Order: sequence, then C-alpha cells, then structure tokens
Amino acid sequence: MLLFFSCATKDQSQVSAPYALTLSEGFENPLGFYDAKPSFSWKLPIGVASQRAYSIVVASDPELLPDNPDLWQSQKVESDQSIYISYKGPSLLSRQKVYWQVKYWDENMKASAWSEVANFELGLLTNKDWEAKWISLPNQKAIEITGTKFKSFKVQYIRKAIQINSDVEKARLYISAKGLFEASLNGKCVGNDVLTPGWTPYESRIETLTYDVGALLTMGSNVVGLKLAEGWYSGRLLFRAKNEEIPRVIAQLEVEYKNGERQIYSTDQTWKATNDGPIQYASIYDGEFYNATHEITGWDSADFDDSQWLPVEEESISNEVQLSPKRHNPIIEKITLPTLKITEPTEGSFVFDLGQNMAGVPKLN
Repeated sequence: MLLFFSCATKDQSQVSAPYALTLSEGFENPLGFYDAKPSFSWKLPIGVASQRAYSIVVASDPELLPDNPDLWQSQKVESDQSIYISYKGPSLLSRQKVYWQVKYWDENMKASAWSEVANFELGLLTNKDWEAKWISLPNQKAIEITGTKFKSFKVQYIRKAIQINSDVEKARLYISAKGLFEASLNGKCVGNDVLTPGWTPYESRIETLTYDVGALLTMGSNVVGLKLAEGWYSGRLLFRAKNEEIPRVIAQLEVEYKNGERQIYSTDQTWKATNDGPIQYASIYDGEFYNATHEITGWDSADFDDSQWLPVEEESISNEVQLSPKRHNPIIEKITLPTLKITEPTEGSFVFDLGQNMAGVPKLN
C-alpha cells in the first residue's frame, strides 16, 4: 500500500509531455512537404495552466534526439507561444527527412517530458530536381461530347514496365499533371486521394504530390500505370474551355535499395499509351462516359502486351512554371451515401436520390 501510494504521488508530480505535434498549417508527419523553413506547433496536456518556456530540437536522425540534434535546437526560450514557432536552422533540401521533438516548462517552471518524435519529409522543391518530362499521346484533339455543345479530351492510359532486381529500402513516386491523374503500381492504386493534383494557376504554378510506394514494388518486372484526364487544365471551367491545351502528366519514381544503390524511372518518350480505354472522356462539368466493351484487362500489370500501344511525345519542363509540392491536404473520400430512392422521370433516364446535397461519384453495378 505504501509503495503504491509513493508511486502514485510521484506520477502526479511529473509534468506530462506536449502532444499533437504539427507542422506549419497543421500537417501531421507530412510526406512530400513544400517548405524548407517550416514552423512547429503543439498542444499542452489537460491540467497545465500555462506554458512559460519551450525547447525544440531538430535532427536528421531520430537517434540523435533529444540530446544531440544536428540541424537545430532552440535552447530554452521563455515564451507562452506554442504555435507557429519558426525553424531557424539551415535550409532543408529536397527529399530530406527530418525529425523533431519539443518540451515545455509549465506555470511553475517545471520541465515536461520530451514529446514523442515527429517527422516530415520534403518533396521535390525546385524544377531542377526533376529529370522527368511531361508526356502525352501526340496529336490529341478534343472531341464533341454527345448531347452537348462542348468538347472533351479522351482519357489516356499510359504505362511503363520497370525492373527491380534488389531489395528495396525506400521508394517515392513524385507526380503531377496538367489535368487530372490516377496512378497505379502493378494494378494497385497509388494513394487514396481524388481529383489530383487539383486546380492551380497553371501558367505559373503546378502542384506535385509524393507517394510512398515501397510496399507496392516487387522483385522482377513492375508496371507504373497512369490515367490522364483533362480536369480544369484543358476542360471546361465556368465559361471557358482551353481545348487547344493537351493534358500531360509527369512522374518520377525514385527507388533506393538496401545495398545502397539508387535508381530513377522518369516519364519520357519510352512510355506507351492509348486513348481507347473504357473511360472515353471525363469532364468536371459534363460527367464521364464509360464503355465497358473497351475494357483493357490487366493493362497496368507486368504480363500485359502493349505492342499495339503508341509511344508518347515528351515536353521539357518550363522554367516559367514552378513545380512545387502541394501546400494543403488533397481531396479524399469521406463517406459513402446509400441510395434512398431511384426514379425514372423519362424512359431510360434515372435519378438516384441520396437524401442530401453532395460532391462525389456514383458506384454502380
């Protein structure tokens, strides 16, 4: 009983560690981060009345924390600020992975325990980091959408076989599009976001995304598959459609092996494509036309024969348009709504009532 009481008293006297560590605009352990000079934020545990000081340590290896940070340490800073504390170490580099911890002193100037280690990894921060080229099928032209006065580009299916001959330590897929893309590796979807990379002022800035794809690679032959649609880039937006601007995609798969070797697979003119897949067109405003008789079974798998597919054309990256990592969270699927009622107001035309306003896509059998 005395031992239990003594331990309980000791635990109650300790100051709990800060929690909910975030980077800049609330990112939690982000991959493909955009800012080489980020800021740090954290929360104080319940029961702590105030913070009188803090200390942040930043390192290139978690084993160096908290005692031997090699990138930056704030020392003890007397301040009640616990959000948006600017990093003041050396500028960070593309692809760099960084680890950090924080502790604070409470209203009685008692030091807390160190927080758990948080981390972030930078994306490709400049155009010079890209070896890849923009690619697309040559001579693409928008076609008229049946039943409308508008035009749309046909969806492109693009693929590349690559060879993995050693155990993979880490693999990152850096990717973007002038338009919208969906990526796969060996037939498995990459990421869980949609409408990627999103709309930006394309003439000056295009956002890129970073995916951890190490678990999707296998020993031997692998295939990168890309679907490319017009999106906001060359599709209809309000009252304008830039049907003369061909959708293009850019991707760079960087693989690090356990033996220390590194290999980069980039989009270029050696990739192959077709626009005769099941998704004939996909328009932000005018919907999607899907033709199941054009299914291409296994098109993004290693044993598929792409000898009838066409080579793509490549386009160099422009220095006038900045490729920069996405600065906000991507769109992801939130919920699935059941259909409450199906009606047929005119023959062959069906209305699915979901019971509320929504933005999403239908799932049909």
